[in-house]
Amino acid sequence: MQNIRVSLEWELKTRMMKRVLVTVLLAMVMALSAAYADEQTITLTCLGDILLGSNDPVSTREYAFHRYIERFGLSYPFERLMELTASDDITLANLECVFNDGAEIQKSRYRFRGPVSFASILSAGSIEAVNLANNHSDDYGAEGYQSTVKALENAGILFSGSTSNGNTVSVWEKDGIRIGFVGVIPLHYRDHAKEVADCFEELKAAGCQVIVASLHAGKEYSPTHGSMQERYGRILRSLGANIIIGHHPHVPQGIDVTDGVTQLYSLGNASFGGNTGVDEKIHSLISAVAQFELRFRDGIYLGHQLTLWPIHISGTTPENNYQPVLVSGDEAQAVMKRIQKDTRFKLKVYVDGQGARQDFIPWGD
Repeated sequence: MQNIRVSLEWELKTRMMKRVLVTVLLAMVMALSAAYADEQTITLTCLGDILLGSNDPVSTREYAFHRYIERFGLSYPFERLMELTASDDITLANLECVFNDGAEIQKSRYRFRGPVSFASILSAGSIEAVNLANNHSDDYGAEGYQSTVKALENAGILFSGSTSNGNTVSVWEKDGIRIGFVGVIPLHYRDHAKEVADCFEELKAAGCQVIVASLHAGKEYSPTHGSMQERYGRILRSLGANIIIGHHPHVPQGIDVTDGVTQLYSLGNASFGGNTGVDEKIHSLISAVAQFELRFRDGIYLGHQLTLWPIHISGTTPENNYQPVLVSGDEAQAVMKRIQKDTRFKLKVYVDGQGARQDFIPWGD
């Protein structure tokens, strides 16, 4: 009888312990669920240099960017990247041309423009924001810059950049999350450091939880980044940049992660009307698209996770058809090999259909 009583007491205690354990576990699950329910994710896609036009002497020729748009329409250039740009929250690119119809024709080989109507290529490609801090936004002087700004405004495209024509920032917002955009080019920064710093302060005052800085620097067509890009990375981090997107070399370069800030030294080109060919010996075919998952909890920035998507800037070779395309297999691995060669830490590998998804980079504490 005593053994039976002890057995019953033990069974009751065991049942109570199980109930307590289940209650504790349920409470933990509910707490975790509540925490994740408050977490928000913003997806930001970044393209490299885009040039939606060409130089004046080439624009009338059969193989020019203009002719492709006439034949295939405004949605043509980014049609094969839409699975990235149309499924995200916002896409950013570096616009390396002017939108202008009336300026005097220029014979210079490196003055680029497209008609004002080409600004709608951006919205057709689901590109919502562009950087203007580069060496071609002033190709047609103040007249060209102002016509570009007006064309972008009419197309509903955000623009930013510190240039000789002004210091402009933009703010994008969704569900209380504000992302600020600023653009920097060293040639302008050297004499206007205060104005650039003021741009960052303006974005902070506007309540931006994340600041994305476009940096137009480096040596064209160099497979490796240089000291200038590193130096300006330090400057932009000190000013408050959370992510730094590099442009100008026209080829993909490496990546740096310092103090929670990811700096892409160069993504390379996307749709680029300035080069009619894509011969690897002259103009590189390979490039990349960067996609960031920005994470927030209760409006507080937690950090980001980067996925790299290798691309070719043209679906044909050696001529440029101005339509970048996602690549896979050996072609994708070749792009990742180029990026890894200029990166000081080991990158996560590329997986077909998933991209090269890197480790989560936490912000602050």
